[in-house]
Amino acid sequence: MEETITYLCPGCGAYLRFDGAAGKWVCDYCDSVYTKEELEQRGVQTEDSGYAVQTEDSGETGETSWAFQENVEEGVSAEQLQAYRCPNCGAEIVTDSVTAATFCVFCQNPTVIPQRFDGKYRPSAILPFATNQAQAKEAFRRLCKGKKLLPAGFLSKQRLEKITGVYVPFWLFDCKADFDYHATGEIHTVWSDGDYQYTKTDLYHIHRAGSMDFENIPLDASEHMEDRLMDALEPFDFSKVQPFDMRYLSGYLAEVYTYEPKDLYQRMTERITPGVRRQIEEKNRPYHLVHSVRCDTAFQSEHQAYLLLPVWMLVSEFQGQRYLFAMNGQTGKVVGELPCDTGKSVKWFLLIFVIVLIVIGCTAAVLGGVLG
Repeated sequence: MEETITYLCPGCGAYLRFDGAAGKWVCDYCDSVYTKEELEQRGVQTEDSGYAVQTEDSGETGETSWAFQENVEEGVSAEQLQAYRCPNCGAEIVTDSVTAATFCVFCQNPTVIPQRFDGKYRPSAILPFATNQAQAKEAFRRLCKGKKLLPAGFLSKQRLEKITGVYVPFWLFDCKADFDYHATGEIHTVWSDGDYQYTKTDLYHIHRAGSMDFENIPLDASEHMEDRLMDALEPFDFSKVQPFDMRYLSGYLAEVYTYEPKDLYQRMTERITPGVRRQIEEKNRPYHLVHSVRCDTAFQSEHQAYLLLPVWMLVSEFQGQRYLFAMNGQTGKVVGELPCDTGKSVKWFLLIFVIVLIVIGCTAAVLGGVLG
């Protein structure tokens, strides 16, 4: 017996979603708005409550549903899929093994699968959304504004509606870096006696050793996310994290981690290494030239914290290529890739080419008249 959780409005019984911009839970049917404290007073708890939890039998199915098409990534094997029943309309919800919060594609009922957060998969904290979908849509419009080569209809209402809030699993690393730095520094002294210019070069052996402490280095822990995109969304303000509470997931997608800290250890050291070098080389300013550099660094990370971070995402396909748009769900920082319509590119190239030819022709005619 598996259970899914839907957080319901105490007033009308429709589902609740967490609105990041308001920092409250809202009901889109009766327009009720609740704070966390008000939900607790009315009995909408994190775990079982009369308002929020409905239990359905899980089971295997041989049928393909629209839920499969919308909620499961292509290439996932049948063994990795699990089926649930929407507690609102009874439709089948099919997810992969890492999805922990999703939607019913028939009634849009937001559903949390609490079993996915059992044991080691329970995050220590969550950073709630501080923006809403309307703000994400507007950010996407601004990103596309003025891009003449975008495919026609790329900013359609249907595409904007697919911008989805996702709680992405991250590991936060604390790390100590012990470094041993060697290099040769040169200081040049130049003078002249009127007839000749002289240069004296003093060579110095530079040796620095010590330790640096790094805290809260975020690395996404989902194999479904592109690392460079997640890195580009930083920084996050970790002073705003909250103890993990599944109510924050209502209205969003969420995943549990697929990478353990040991799987991310090398990536962590690669992120830290340039920072170590920068800090050391800040003290090289007295030297005019530094060469023969060797920096040996040993890393130790004894503490990692698992938490969920908020990201607005849109995945688009054009001419066989995937294009990703993402927005930091806390700060509003935007990163993304946009497609270029080849047909439009050719038209703009020809237009510019013709204009250049006309300008050259007119210029030649004017010069010819003047010289003649």
